[in-house]
Amino acid sequence: MYNKIAHTAEHAFIGSLQKQINRILDVRKVEHREFDNSVFLTIPHIDRELIVSAEKEVNSLITEGRKIISYSFQSLDEAKKHVPLLRANESRINADSPIRVIEIEGHDIAACAMEHATNLKECDLFLVTNVSKNGDDYVINFVVAQQAKRASIDLSLKLLKVYEEIGANYNTVVETVKKLQAINEINRSKLKKLTIEKLENISPQTVQYHDKKVQIINAAFTDLIDEEIRVFAGRKIIHSVAIILIANINLSSDDTANIVFARSQSLPEIDCNKLFKEISSSSGGRGGGKPNFVTCVIKKEMVADFVKKILDLINYHQK
Repeated sequence: MYNKIAHTAEHAFIGSLQKQINRILDVRKVEHREFDNSVFLTIPHIDRELIVSAEKEVNSLITEGRKIISYSFQSLDEAKKHVPLLRANESRINADSPIRVIEIEGHDIAACAMEHATNLKECDLFLVTNVSKNGDDYVINFVVAQQAKRASIDLSLKLLKVYEEIGANYNTVVETVKKLQAINEINRSKLKKLTIEKLENISPQTVQYHDKKVQIINAAFTDLIDEEIRVFAGRKIIHSVAIILIANINLSSDDTANIVFARSQSLPEIDCNKLFKEISSSSGGRGGGKPNFVTCVIKKEMVADFVKKILDLINYHQK
């Protein structure tokens, strides 16, 4: 029963979108699950205002109680002769077999073999819950009827919690979020600058490794930007003969530290990934990578022990 009304609501929604953008949409597939539904649209761009406008029209059509009419044709070509603007996923239709065409009275018409409601009133309420991008597709999640009512209450509760957390209300929430985003960007820019300064100020230890002079760049920090640490390590192993061991402890989120362990290409005898695997179980580490570049996560209290074991293994393999 739910799939029947959900699929009917999807037809109405696509019909509304098509009217607004004035083109037939390519619906690649529709998925119906126990608690929600998804429609996959292959389209270059679709904005939220368009989606909300279509959502409003669908609910207006539900209130009107638009009828659902079913037609049968002997083939896709015959259907197209009678309905030139027919929406159909032709890759899933046997062109020479009989097909069924579903019309939402005066609104949308499409080839479809699934069951449908007899009147849009059966859909009761249509609600879009999420929009995301998946490759070339836009994935629009939606719910109808009782699920839409439950989702509306859930969304209302979440919004009230957001109001409380950011000190906003219904009328100010958008502007408050924009201000918080601007502040976050400023703070991130400052943290990026601080991260770069901290990394550039590391004093490397120069050691003799076989026949090479190698810089050991080893340091531990707190709540810096992990991406900048990875970029720094990548640059250092290209422009110098170096072994990098940098820990970034996540005090603000959990009890872990992110580790970057890397070495220059001129040190092939050091397999970072193999060395990491040798000690990861005893240090509670997880992660991995390539022979010259590893990223991993360990418990913060294990950082000093982890670094010592790595350096000890490097010294051992030198002998």
